[in-house]
Amino acid sequence: MPERQLTPDEAYLRRAQATARECEAAAADLVAFADRMSAEITPADIAEYDTLIAREAAALSRRVEAFDQLGLGAGSIDRTTE
Repeated sequence: MPERQLTPDEAYLRRAQATARECEAAAADLVAFADRMSAEITPADIAEYDTLIAREAAALSRRVEAFDQLGLGAGSIDRTTE
């Protein structure tokens, strides 16, 4: 039996959930990196950190966009204080 077609709102919600998990995974990788670092930073550490930060920034951008589609942009914080 074929899967039911998602409504646009359901698709936006699934995308938001997936991008939130992606951000969580990127943050977990950064924690793992920090846990195994030493006080002596090497060029390899710098390169890995740069890669991890770029991945985290890209994931955050996708997450913000996905939650914006649900109406939960930064402006939604302002609406709750009125």
